[in-house]
Amino acid sequence: MPLGSQKHLFDIPEGITYMNCAAQTPCLIAGAEAGRRGVDRKFHPWSPDRVNVGQEKEACRSLFAGLIGADGEGVAITGSTSFGIAAAARNLSVREGQEIVLLEGQFPSNYYAWRNVAERDGGRLRVVARPDDFDWTSAVLEAIGPATGLVSLPNCHWTDGSLVDLERIGPVCRDRDIPLVVDATQTVGAMRTDVSVIQPAFMTASAYKWQLCPDLMAFTYVAPEYRDGVPVEDNHQGRGDMPSMEYTPGYSDIYAAGARRYDMGPADSMILLPMSKAGLEQVTEWGPGEIQESLRVLTDRIADRAEAMGLVVPPRERRVGHFIGLRAKGPLPDGLLDHLRAERIYVSLRGGAIRVSPHLFNDTADVDRLFEVLEPALS
Repeated sequence: MPLGSQKHLFDIPEGITYMNCAAQTPCLIAGAEAGRRGVDRKFHPWSPDRVNVGQEKEACRSLFAGLIGADGEGVAITGSTSFGIAAAARNLSVREGQEIVLLEGQFPSNYYAWRNVAERDGGRLRVVARPDDFDWTSAVLEAIGPATGLVSLPNCHWTDGSLVDLERIGPVCRDRDIPLVVDATQTVGAMRTDVSVIQPAFMTASAYKWQLCPDLMAFTYVAPEYRDGVPVEDNHQGRGDMPSMEYTPGYSDIYAAGARRYDMGPADSMILLPMSKAGLEQVTEWGPGEIQESLRVLTDRIADRAEAMGLVVPPRERRVGHFIGLRAKGPLPDGLLDHLRAERIYVSLRGGAIRVSPHLFNDTADVDRLFEVLEPALS
């Protein structure tokens, strides 16, 4: 069932039309309050509240796991998508001559590392061209073949929300023993995600977008067969069976159990963890499926208005429901985003598409206001 307006949980002033959540979501009021509490204990680190950091860290790990149908033992706190991808690249390889399958125009964090792996291992990139009909799923399945050594994909293209159906692609990779790495930054928290169906080797997601967390927070799921791998960082909290640091240096030759060995060094942030916990709890309460259903009402309206203007959008069955890219058949006018911002309307321009990404604080009036300004600007 679609959710009603949740604008009361955010601080969105009247007159602001913010539909740029694929870039950055506003913080919840509860998240800001949690962050202030975190700042207070950083300001006064002798505060007894400091002892709660460990519980907050494990709560965030568990909450993220719940959003993707995983177990908390399989989740690392990794700070960024690129950190999670780096962990995957360190523990995966291809044989000489094998292909790494990527999308054309894939987000840089999920491109550079695989280009380096191909150079390191003597493999090559297989870049799937953007299909005119937006059917990424069929194009990817066609690209996977005997030469495929690894597949690294998002759930949707970050520029326009065109769908990559990993619930179809994942089992194919698994059946052929091909590791699948997923950048789920643009989907976890806004649509149902089930790692038991997708079966990735690694799935990473920056959390400052659809999970309503602060910057410098991301989570990475690691499949059981890779939880004994080598982390990017050799830090103290990534080790197990550590002796007390009160009387020793605290060294250990044993990595922590499960995905915790992949945690970034500052995973125990006194400020970021309470903010993240507030965001993850709210997303969990709403439910990613309900968020998706609610936002699709808005993106369907955006699509109808865009197509009436002659803009091109992914067809409904080949796009996610929480954001959408609008493509003009000719060049966009210079200064378009500046013009929209002057009217206090906030969207993005990504890969040639006007990317519109609302959240539960938006309504149909926001959509109409966007087009009241956009239509004359494009004409």
